[in-house]
Amino acid sequence: MRNEARTVDVPKVMTPTNHRTNKSRLEIRRAAYFLPVLALTLGPVLAGCGSEATDPGANVSDVPTSSSPTPAEDPKVAAAIADLAKRQGVKSEEITVVSNDKVTWRDGSLGCPEPGKMYTMALTDGVRVVLEAAGKTYEYHGGESGPVAFCENPQEPAPGKGSSDAPQ
Repeated sequence: MRNEARTVDVPKVMTPTNHRTNKSRLEIRRAAYFLPVLALTLGPVLAGCGSEATDPGANVSDVPTSSSPTPAEDPKVAAAIADLAKRQGVKSEEITVVSNDKVTWRDGSLGCPEPGKMYTMALTDGVRVVLEAAGKTYEYHGGESGPVAFCENPQEPAPGKGSSDAPQ
């Protein structure tokens, strides 16, 4: 009895044919998960590979970090102008862009700390949009990504590239 073939008792799930089918299903599941993740990861990287520069020899460091673009060029500036126009009850045409600078904020408050709140104590890259309306200046601060917000009591960014208090 001991040495007799027992193939009759082997469940169908254990046969080599079904084992390969289960393995290929597992591979398909892995691919179905992996391919979208790969596409979402590489898509933005590859999208940045193109260049819109008219001069092929142009260097990225030649592009100024501080400028006053029109609202159509920078959505953060457009949002700041729209917000200020609403706050002050003026037309957006009456608002002037004083500056739109890339800055480094001293902490996570982005130069707009609120009393009683705690912020990360790390230098944070961001932007500062300064607008003028009716002879008064108004500041909007934000991070590198995301929207800008009106800053009632603005603080200066950390000294360095792009900030107004950098050593000249």
